Amino acid sequence: MDYSAAETIRSLHGALKDKGIRLVIAHVLEDVEAESSYHMVELFGEDAFYATVGEVAKDFQSQERL
Repeated sequence: MDYSAAETIRSLHGALKDKGIRLVIAHVLEDVEAESSYHMVELFGEDAFYATVGEVAKDFQSQERL
């Protein structure tokens, strides 16, 4: 991920957060996930990264029941 992509994601994250929407990420490549210079884990939180979209849906459905 280059600098401009990281900035775009940060901007999107901020805009959605302002509206009460949590952005999560699925199917992250290992080299992107390991890249600390863009601080994505710090921005999103460790629990915002999922291996598959199916895991996102399952987690969302379990939270709706609460």
